[in-house]
Amino acid sequence: MTTKMALLYGSIGMIMMIPSAAQAQQTAAEDSGSSVGIPEIVVTAQKRAENIQKVPATITALGAEALETRQITDVVALQSQVPGLVVGETFGASLISLRGISTGVTSGAEDPSVATHINGVYQPRSRTIDSALADLERVEVLAGPQGTLYGRNATAGVINYILKRPGDSLQGEVTGSVGNYETLGIKGRISGPLSDNIRLLVSGVYENRDKGFTKNLAPGAPQSRLQTNRIAGGRAALDVDLPGGAEIQLDAIYLDSKSTPTTVAFGASQEAFIQPVLNPQSFRPFEVYSNYRSLDRTKYLQFIATINIPLSDNVDLRSITGYQRFRNHLRLDGDASATAIVESDIRFRSNTFSQEFNLNASLFDDKLKSIVGLFYYNDKFNHKGNSPFDTSAIFPTSSAFNFSVEGPIKGESYSVFTDHTYSVTDRLRLQAGIRYNHDKKTAATNVIFDGFDVCPAPPASKSWNSWTPRFGAQYDVADNSMLYAQYTKGFKAGGFAASSCMDDFEPEKITGVEVGFKAKFLDNRVMFNIAGFSYRIKDLQVQKVVDVGTLVVDNAARAKVYGVEASLQAQLAEHLRLDASGVVQSAKYDDFLNCNQLLFIGACGAFDPRTGADRLSDASGNRLNRAPPYTANVGLEYDVMLNGGGKILLRGESLFSGRVDYAEFPSPGSRQKPYSLQNAFLSYTSPGDRFVLRGYVKNIANKAYKSGYLFFPATRQDTGQWAPPRTFGAEATVKF
Repeated sequence: MTTKMALLYGSIGMIMMIPSAAQAQQTAAEDSGSSVGIPEIVVTAQKRAENIQKVPATITALGAEALETRQITDVVALQSQVPGLVVGETFGASLISLRGISTGVTSGAEDPSVATHINGVYQPRSRTIDSALADLERVEVLAGPQGTLYGRNATAGVINYILKRPGDSLQGEVTGSVGNYETLGIKGRISGPLSDNIRLLVSGVYENRDKGFTKNLAPGAPQSRLQTNRIAGGRAALDVDLPGGAEIQLDAIYLDSKSTPTTVAFGASQEAFIQPVLNPQSFRPFEVYSNYRSLDRTKYLQFIATINIPLSDNVDLRSITGYQRFRNHLRLDGDASATAIVESDIRFRSNTFSQEFNLNASLFDDKLKSIVGLFYYNDKFNHKGNSPFDTSAIFPTSSAFNFSVEGPIKGESYSVFTDHTYSVTDRLRLQAGIRYNHDKKTAATNVIFDGFDVCPAPPASKSWNSWTPRFGAQYDVADNSMLYAQYTKGFKAGGFAASSCMDDFEPEKITGVEVGFKAKFLDNRVMFNIAGFSYRIKDLQVQKVVDVGTLVVDNAARAKVYGVEASLQAQLAEHLRLDASGVVQSAKYDDFLNCNQLLFIGACGAFDPRTGADRLSDASGNRLNRAPPYTANVGLEYDVMLNGGGKILLRGESLFSGRVDYAEFPSPGSRQKPYSLQNAFLSYTSPGDRFVLRGYVKNIANKAYKSGYLFFPATRQDTGQWAPPRTFGAEATVKF
């Protein structure tokens, strides 16, 4: 028996042995008569409201109070709460990996492996995700392929952001914050009724980190600190109740962010003749030599219209319409040195429209729960990038030239899907669903090399069709424990790399099996979930930088992922709570021949003297990018009830991660050794919840670890980004 099958079957066997113990513990707990326990968590993961313990899938859900207490202010912070979640950064974009399946493509127009939604609207650009985090009601993270209900680009999973709705009474709050690195912020929200059937919410946020994490050591540098950040934005939400129980929910979201990203060097150039040109360089964390003014400016506008119409007591129709306008200007020093060799100035813009219809029904005395849906998506993306390249610093007889790429890429998709859950008995339920998806991408890219068009290829178009089914079963072995098994497929669209000469790549497809157990024990004082999973991936999309800075995308023929994920929540005492989760996995390339740019100059470019199969190296057996063999999260909370009704809450938590490889051909610079992080939080809530004071320290030990990697062929060097160092601060909230 292979190691993979032993691990998977071993986890299934362990799952199968749990129910009898769970049922015995549950019976004993019921006899105790205690009413203390973990409250019910309701999620909308299957596009209908359900108890999280009744959903046959691995889900991490965080409510508003947990998000505020744990200072979840960006998608990176979710890593300390979600097992198997790894968030990296390259070129200012967030690259999300879940259960070893990674989004590693950053040229702008490609699709992610983890689909992100805000109030049900798909987010095509990773830089827009944080627009939802200032006004959150709940975050749900679904692990594993979600191709049936969520369609394209959910091969690794889904992150759902659900925003707060207007209240029935006038209420509001204002929060001021302060932190190290000269961080100041303010945010606020007010909501209430405008009439008997109309409610309004208005919120805003401003935060400025004026002192960046990274020190620029270059004399006379245009910016002495890099990784500064400023965010300003707001939201308006309007709810309108219509006759017959229908409702309209409108949202308008605006975000204006400005940061100073940096590329740092993890080690010296591989070429001895290039090293003196780049000197001086710093290879220490949070230090860089840069002579170029850095900028990452994003302006983002989104409109969402959701209409809910009850057609009968058991049938509801929902329409979700989304429009997004995205503008981004990125300036980055690519060589991580004070020498003017390669800099990039890129502008992105896109306009995206989406429309979804869902028909939800509960039939045959609630035995059959069904959904039928239609989805349409249209994305118009354009970019223009310039990269001046001064080779005279390396080759004195040469001269400077300019490399630029520009052109539109259009994406269009439509799909129809249906999914059903049927209760065969009070304890046994069966699931079946399928989705048909049609995708089309069109590109017309121009590559200009020092004034000459080196990419005369005409506009091109490619389209793909996919069927992504789901089959499953779940069985209640006791009132509060359930076994389930699921078979699913996922699909990630192909396309054209935005910064290359019409480089096209094929869709990524995944087939997955998951077997899990969910239970609450001891009068709901303990909630324990465990799942074993196995995935087969075909044509995994992998990015590579070649020549001066062209981003191309290759398809790894096959990859395999398998592992076990578990989570635990426990009420240890009346005021003491424990939460823990983790994943152990194997994620490797099963069949992948690709050029290895580490071998020599031009090994993956137009000047490679090798031809055909001789150009390829074997990455089979190597770990997938951003796929650590284990991650674990542990948190402990204790609250103290004060005389008069106030409360103090203390929380400590740790994140543990195994080694991360950032490239299919690993090198010392592309690896992050195993590491752990610790965070601490303290909050005081006054009687009546009118005032809240919070303090926090993240990355207490000031651990330096990599969050992004790129082998830069122009300087033959390992480059990337460091994750944030130790941060601490405090905030005060006044509610009215």
